[in-house]
Amino acid sequence: GIEWVGWSLALYEIGSIVFGALGGLIASRRGVGFAVGLSAAAFGAGCVLSGLADSMGVFLLDRGVQGAGGGAMVALCHIAVTRAFPERHWTRIYAVVSAVWGASALVGPLVGGLFAEAGIWRWAYYSFAIQAVAVVLMAPRLLGRRERAQAGRGRGGPGEKPVDARVPWAALAVLTPAVLAIAAAGVTESSALAALAVVAGAAMMAWFLRLDRGAPNALLPHGSLRRPRVAAGLVLVLAFSTATTSFTLYGPLLMAGLHGIGPLTAGYLVAVESVAWSLAALAVSGVGPAGEGRWLRTGALCIVVGIGSFALTVPQGPVWAIGLSALLTGGGFGFIWSFLVRRMVAASLAGERERTAGAVPVLQMLGYALGAAFAGIVANAQVLGEEQGPGDLAPIALWLFLAFLPLTLIGLAAAFRVAR
Repeated sequence: GIEWVGWSLALYEIGSIVFGALGGLIASRRGVGFAVGLSAAAFGAGCVLSGLADSMGVFLLDRGVQGAGGGAMVALCHIAVTRAFPERHWTRIYAVVSAVWGASALVGPLVGGLFAEAGIWRWAYYSFAIQAVAVVLMAPRLLGRRERAQAGRGRGGPGEKPVDARVPWAALAVLTPAVLAIAAAGVTESSALAALAVVAGAAMMAWFLRLDRGAPNALLPHGSLRRPRVAAGLVLVLAFSTATTSFTLYGPLLMAGLHGIGPLTAGYLVAVESVAWSLAALAVSGVGPAGEGRWLRTGALCIVVGIGSFALTVPQGPVWAIGLSALLTGGGFGFIWSFLVRRMVAASLAGERERTAGAVPVLQMLGYALGAAFAGIVANAQVLGEEQGPGDLAPIALWLFLAFLPLTLIGLAAAFRVAR
């Protein structure tokens, strides 16, 4: 099922997008603690089902269940920060969140790689399910009664309007097949059908934006989109997230075929991005408003250079140079992320601050889903398969990164706008 590898990420992100929105609505009624516990239960169930999967089709469906829980927890994290802390602390809190993410990035490849090399990859998923059970038990107590009571009354931070807890079913019903249509283009052998699927997906995406604008509880902060900093920030998140997916998705496969490295080493090379993100975020977390613009521009340039250098280092090596490319890309995200979110939320209309905070991970996950789909189109157009040697894989690796460079330039322009 190697031609379906892109869907293992795309379906996870589709589940994340849909239930990331629903998680915020559940939190508005029952509190963040209850919503996180419920999301962790869904994630754990998806892990168990993935471990039990007996075919690629079943595995892909289970990945969607995992994404439903995982995506909701990410969105709830962003919402909880804006609810629980005053604006002056947001940058440092998001840096702490990034540090935790980096710690998991160190442990995750170790767990997955050890199980994979031992030939019992299913137990990696079971071990993550046990972790999810711990979150189910702890989340309600750790997040506290006070926050749940506040959420139950529909109150956010200062100046926030009561939260409308109605679900935008129509918009979500259009968004899901829109991403699936684009993902389908990545697994079809016909260029004409692939182009048709992309056009259909783009048309449904436009329809989603129209429906979402009139939804009772929109996913995007449409009122705040008239503010340049918010609009540019969302463009940045979508463009850079889409452009950076190729390495996460196809990096281990390409590095194994081109450079002969095992799954554990490949996993750690991919993890370099997350660790660099965390360290960079912590390093600049104390920068005041006067220095934010400089780091936003610097981080965006690092991402562009990092993705561009992947086109050289992944096909040609050496392995340490691939790690350097990952360091640049992840470090760039770390430099910009905390400042980006703070500036976007602060620039939003008073009644849309939580919606803006929740839209950031939704756009990020949408970018990952679209990136997985487009990377699949590029890989399958060049007939990526299981029996290919280094001579066949090198040009595929080159185009898997070059094809996304125009998107990084869009992200760069958006970053300079947010930095003003």
